[in-house]
Amino acid sequence: MAIAAALLVAVGPGAAHAADALVCEHDTTVTERFIPVELLTGLPLPAPESQALTFGEVDRTYPFVDVLPDGSVGSGEVALKGPMKWSGYRGIEFEVYERKVPRAHERFALTEDKSAIGRVYDQRFGNAYNEGKFPVGKWQQGQKKSYDTLYNTRSAVSSLEIEKLSCTYDGIAGALQYRWRTNNGLDYGYIYAPGKGVVQVFTYKGGR
Repeated sequence: MAIAAALLVAVGPGAAHAADALVCEHDTTVTERFIPVELLTGLPLPAPESQALTFGEVDRTYPFVDVLPDGSVGSGEVALKGPMKWSGYRGIEFEVYERKVPRAHERFALTEDKSAIGRVYDQRFGNAYNEGKFPVGKWQQGQKKSYDTLYNTRSAVSSLEIEKLSCTYDGIAGALQYRWRTNNGLDYGYIYAPGKGVVQVFTYKGGR
């Protein structure tokens, strides 16, 4: 079992639960990697030589842990289903996954450059376009990318930064840890593990 993230030395509310969050042990030998869609969905990973971004069929519900700004640890469930066709921004037809979490009902599709998957719809604000939320394709350790994004009619910049391109989470090798931010102040971290999908969220500055 991985080392508890209680090494953050949580103080105050929720400190007793900080051990529920796990550290993803960084494999520093991996400096470049092709990140498949299957890492995000929890489906079996493709062969290492595969370079295809395939939206495989998925219909599953699974848990995740959320490390909150005060050091406390919450939990929730993700329901993920798809792929399906959906007409969104300017009538563009997207291939999407539909995702439901405790605070949102969302639809996700590939970005224009196919380097990420992001929301094209969220029930809280409507249509979106070209959001980078989950890295896919070829990435390098420490790499950062920004995306000119529309959230309904409001323009913004969403960005991704690879923190640990490959790490071991709770005994599962090949996991991914990265940071997602927007220029209007949202700041989250995520860990995805093979066969699991999202397993841990770090809410640094939320607004959902």
